[in-house]
Amino acid sequence: MKISQKNMDRLNENKCIGCKKCMKGCPMLDKFCDSPKELLKDLSETGEFDYNLPYACMLCGYCTRVCPVGVDLKSLFLNLRRDVVEENNGKLPKDLNTRGVDIHQKLSYSNIFTSDILSLDSDTIFFPGCGLLSNNSRIVKNTYNYLKSKIPGIGIYTKCCGKPTKYMGKEDKFKQYYSIIDKEFKDKNIKRIITGCQNCYMTIGENSKDIEVLSLWEILADLGIPTDKRNIGKGTDYEFTIHDPCPTRDVSEIHDAIRSIVKELGFKTYEMEYNRGETLCCGAGGMVSITQPDIAESHMKRRRDEAPSEHIITYCQECTESMRSVGKASYHILDILFNDEYQNIEHKNKGLIEKWANRYRSKSIGK
Repeated sequence: MKISQKNMDRLNENKCIGCKKCMKGCPMLDKFCDSPKELLKDLSETGEFDYNLPYACMLCGYCTRVCPVGVDLKSLFLNLRRDVVEENNGKLPKDLNTRGVDIHQKLSYSNIFTSDILSLDSDTIFFPGCGLLSNNSRIVKNTYNYLKSKIPGIGIYTKCCGKPTKYMGKEDKFKQYYSIIDKEFKDKNIKRIITGCQNCYMTIGENSKDIEVLSLWEILADLGIPTDKRNIGKGTDYEFTIHDPCPTRDVSEIHDAIRSIVKELGFKTYEMEYNRGETLCCGAGGMVSITQPDIAESHMKRRRDEAPSEHIITYCQECTESMRSVGKASYHILDILFNDEYQNIEHKNKGLIEKWANRYRSKSIGK
């Protein structure tokens, strides 16, 4: 693939010093180079790249976070994805297996599986995100009902933020999708959005600057968890390792809120070596589990093995499913907060049909 001129200019701005600090937590760089300095030099000299390269990057931003000289490989690889899309007239090579992503995005804005903002009597909505909606409609409903008891008039919105399309490199299509929800925000005079998904938190915050975006975890930490869930972990054998999702790596308020909630639950917890601001991707970032499944699975196993306890607790549905896919007992924090039978949860990911059935059921929450 040819590198566009604007990306060639970006390459020349990246002055890697070859310290390899980024490679300690990166799941893919060592598959393509001995050093990112050599990789950047090769890309700059040839003006070409293997399209598998950017689609092997989880776009988690760890490399950018730890680079001592500010080399932004995440942005570079995302822009190279856009080059692939542009060179293929809006499509992607078939062997990247992204057709399912396109179908998911199309259905995530259809009237069959989503609804417009419902039950709104204020300027605030709950935006659960695709992952939670497809996993368990009952837990989402219970979460929403709790929010309603604390925030009178809050509405709910069951569409997607469009990030999967954006991270595929299809920027124009993303803007088309995002305009749908942006119009709904404006039409309903939305001023505040509470997100249950880390990707939604970042995407809406970056694209709707006039709206206050809050994480569900900050809200629950502030309001307090349901009374009947306080200290339910005390006296049990359950111990959890906290897995921080990578999209909100730089949002320390969310890290603090989650730990406050888990403390209220009363469970003993452990930390990963790579946590909070230096957390690593679970392996599902950037849809690499679809485009480069071997790289994704290898990294999922790494994260699984870094947990010192039998159970993992996280606040991202993708992270939950990543850990389950490699045999780790993994809980989304809502599995405990708004599910009375968390001990009986089957640590097995749902199939495609069951997920869409949950999306269909979820669209009526708030009616």
